[in-house]
Amino acid sequence: MFDSVKRKLVCYDDNEYYIEISPLTNTIRATLCCKGAIEAYLVGDFNNWEKSENFKLNWGLDTNDGRVKMIKDITFPCGLKKGEYKYGYIIITLDGKEIYVDNLNEEKNDFYFLWEPFEESLEIKSSRDFVSTRYPVELIAVKNSFYGNITIEEAVLSLENSLKGVTLENGFLKIDEEVAPGTKIIVKAYDSLNDMTAYKEIEVREEGEKGTFVQFLKNDGLYYGENFSWNIWGFGENSSGKEFNLNIKTDLGVGTFVDEEKFIVRKRTWGCNWVNDWNEQTYTFYLGKEDRNLFCIYENNKILTSLKTAIEETTPKIQVALMDHKNTIKAYLSHKPLIGVKYGLYINGIKAKGVSTLVRENEKEVLITNLPSDIDPSDLLEVRASSMFSSCKVIVRDYLNDYYYGGNDLGVRFSEENISLRLWAPTAKKVELLIYEDYKSLRENPLRKYDMNREKENGTHLIKVPRKENEGKYYLYRLYFNDLSKEGKHVNKITYAVDPYAVSVGVNGEKGVLVDLFSKECVPEGWNKYNKPKLINKEDSIIYEMHIRDFTINENSGVSESLRGKFLGAVEEGTFYINKENGNKVKTGLDHLKELGVTHVHLLPVFDFASVNEEITKDENNRNWGYDPKNFNAIEGSYSTDPYTPSRRIIEFREMIKRFHDNGIRVVLDMVYNHMYETSNMDNIVPLYYFRSDKLGKYTNGSGCGNEMASEKPMVRKFILDSILHWIKNYHIDGLRFDLMELIDLDTMKEIVKRSEEIDEKILIYGEPWKGGDSPLSNGTYKGSQKGLGFSIFNDDFRNALRGNNDPSNGFINGEQHNKNKAWQVIEGIKGSINSITYKPMESINYLEAHDNYTLWDQIVKSQNHSVEKGHYRDFNEENILDNFYVKEDLLGASILFTSQGIPFIQSGAEILRSKDGDHNSYKSPDSINALNWAEKEKYIDVFNYYKDLISLRKNHSAFRMKNPEDIIENLEVYFYDNNDTSGVIIAYYKNNANEDLWKDIVVIYNGTTIDDYNVISSMPKSSNGFWNIAVKNGVVNQFGIERVSEDEIPKIKSHSMMILYDE
Repeated sequence: MFDSVKRKLVCYDDNEYYIEISPLTNTIRATLCCKGAIEAYLVGDFNNWEKSENFKLNWGLDTNDGRVKMIKDITFPCGLKKGEYKYGYIIITLDGKEIYVDNLNEEKNDFYFLWEPFEESLEIKSSRDFVSTRYPVELIAVKNSFYGNITIEEAVLSLENSLKGVTLENGFLKIDEEVAPGTKIIVKAYDSLNDMTAYKEIEVREEGEKGTFVQFLKNDGLYYGENFSWNIWGFGENSSGKEFNLNIKTDLGVGTFVDEEKFIVRKRTWGCNWVNDWNEQTYTFYLGKEDRNLFCIYENNKILTSLKTAIEETTPKIQVALMDHKNTIKAYLSHKPLIGVKYGLYINGIKAKGVSTLVRENEKEVLITNLPSDIDPSDLLEVRASSMFSSCKVIVRDYLNDYYYGGNDLGVRFSEENISLRLWAPTAKKVELLIYEDYKSLRENPLRKYDMNREKENGTHLIKVPRKENEGKYYLYRLYFNDLSKEGKHVNKITYAVDPYAVSVGVNGEKGVLVDLFSKECVPEGWNKYNKPKLINKEDSIIYEMHIRDFTINENSGVSESLRGKFLGAVEEGTFYINKENGNKVKTGLDHLKELGVTHVHLLPVFDFASVNEEITKDENNRNWGYDPKNFNAIEGSYSTDPYTPSRRIIEFREMIKRFHDNGIRVVLDMVYNHMYETSNMDNIVPLYYFRSDKLGKYTNGSGCGNEMASEKPMVRKFILDSILHWIKNYHIDGLRFDLMELIDLDTMKEIVKRSEEIDEKILIYGEPWKGGDSPLSNGTYKGSQKGLGFSIFNDDFRNALRGNNDPSNGFINGEQHNKNKAWQVIEGIKGSINSITYKPMESINYLEAHDNYTLWDQIVKSQNHSVEKGHYRDFNEENILDNFYVKEDLLGASILFTSQGIPFIQSGAEILRSKDGDHNSYKSPDSINALNWAEKEKYIDVFNYYKDLISLRKNHSAFRMKNPEDIIENLEVYFYDNNDTSGVIIAYYKNNANEDLWKDIVVIYNGTTIDDYNVISSMPKSSNGFWNIAVKNGVVNQFGIERVSEDEIPKIKSHSMMILYDE
């Protein structure tokens, strides 16, 4: 129907004459590109060949090719009669001459067109053209009208040929087993209002199919081409997956039967494997067991279950209209527009005057400019079409950047008598503050409500309410927006939202709570008086990543039962584990951390996240890492002993921070400002602002979680900065770790560093310099962009060189010690990566494992035994544990980590060979997988002691903590044994009392090979006095010296081990 426009080009006398005809709109478009012409008129059989102003072409831009031409759209209200029409042009030249161009006297006359009048018709659409006992067919009658209008009609459906076993009820055609395959069923539709009739033939098929019939619909109808095709990939929990070709043509698109639990639709381009042609990352759709017929629409990431809805979704419409600039609105059309369709902007129901409209038909884009200067973001802005397309509300998107509010009072502020609240919501015409008695109250039934005052100039809504009657109460915002109904009528849209600045929330974060963070209920004793642990240089940091629940939830943690898996459990003192068989006793929890000697704990998310139900306390499956933010500025309740009392989680969290500090440990918080669990709460406040979206207003998915926050937008950047400063000031935190930091723009990161260091110049800031998918952000914080800017990145180049990537593959410590590329990367990592991705060594966070992917132990085992099964990762002889092959590889990795330039980082339990039984993505796995097993500390105490001693060695010797690249270049040489980059042995030589170290010269030898008794004397530097002191050898660390040897009697180094020698 929509491809009925015919375009004809006639080239004559080196000029171009275009004619387009559209019987669907009764319109002709004439386009002329003629040298020397200043005016032109269209003449022909349709106007008796008369020169008329109504047929005069106007100069304008052809938006399809960017050339200036003479163009005219001519509409015939009553249409034209069927037949052939000759036409021509009257050209007015520069000297005023009239030239007729029509070649009527030529033998070949190209100046003609055929007119086939469009007639309105009734049509039956079906979900399929075949029916079986298992798969009924849905039927809908639609009317095809002028201007491409398609309407669903209340026509009467009936069976033209009555057959036994065939029924037609409520728009569904069904058969029973008596109906023979191959039977043709004729369905009739009659529209009495328009006196129209339509017929549809449906064939009976054998019961051979299984699964769900899935249809894929694209407005352009392009499912296959010379170098591409679309198909479906189905998969499930217990399935390796399979391909389903879209080989069944339907009335709306193409389809196939899918018998898997889930599926994606994908586009294949020849020679390029599978590529993603969706606005978001290839979306996963779930199939229910009872689903029989589903519709999946391109660029619409939801499943439709009815034919009626599918038709409504695929009829022509203005898909989206966006206002990103003060003077511009862009609208995008679902279909290429027919000629003759006009567009206009309406403000609060009144057509705007003086605006300019530019239509790019091939791009399906309408550009509206010269907008009125007095547009209010809360106005109802509509783009309307004269026909074909339904109207569309304009979403005010990036234009809202002009309504920046820079005040420091967003959220809640307490004074002696009042509580002040301010919310940024520039597109809301009205906001109410709703007060509730408890967290369970229905949002529609507040205890009381207050109308907030609107400040149009900055888009905020504010109010003061009495403190006495509202403090401690729960609250929400109710927002009112001008909107359009599906029928295009003006309506009031109402949304509810939790304050994004809420510092306290109720159970599961469904409501904010009006809590004063400085009230006695929220402040532990001594909170405002103690001193934080000193950190002289950031390079002195040693980071220990831990999950609050995992750290103490195991009963063998020795933590009080009521505190296990809680904030206070993480800092309970005097806890231990005793092996009842041998009586051996080891420290656990906080005392373990003190014993280990780390300087920082890195806490996985402790803000309010969505994935854990705070009302369930004793289910080992009710846990999650927490990378699904719900309320950024409030504390997670599942780690509190009482999630029902809002102040309890605040005071317990602060008590935990203080106790860490009292014990010399600084605290880093894991911040996830790259995405949210859902967009709905932010969208309920300012639709389509807080998250990145494409030109069609679809959310982009650089996080891989369905959305990505738009940090580059001024008010999003302000929100992130305000949130960070809240945590630093109100909770005394000492560091920030950013998840998927490449999704945060570099300008925001610079501002984060600047503002944070104004409070604490030693604050540690680092993050992941990558993203989880494609993003439109052009200046993200990628690997290397941090150079010289005062923050750090996870150095996955060094990690992969040491232990392999996440396949898992191998590295220097676990099987690829002779790979020269990885060996050179190890050398670069030992130097702090100053020749590649860093400027200063502190910018490199050196790690072998983190919560993501395999633990180091599991990586070592799996990478060298890919067939290892769950339950068998600990299958090794535990006697003489330091001689175990895998353990030696683990300790070699730790040795390199703690003696390299940069900042070392370990995951909790690395020091006791933590295993997650091969679970490489344990974000929601049960406690049985994630909980630290403190019995393993007693079992592997020699491993723990080695880690502890390495940390002590690093803390006592500044040579391993150099601050500047110049110091490293001048005082550190790293080279291969015998200058052979495939030897598997690396030697680091520190000299000149590097970085004011007590030891004059230090030699660190790393043997990554399987060769025991490796003689390295030939590659050793000379000592000042002919002797070397050995500080580390064969898994033993003694900073005062294990033994003193002469230069020619240096012991041979064991396989997979490190030796440190020094000269005083």
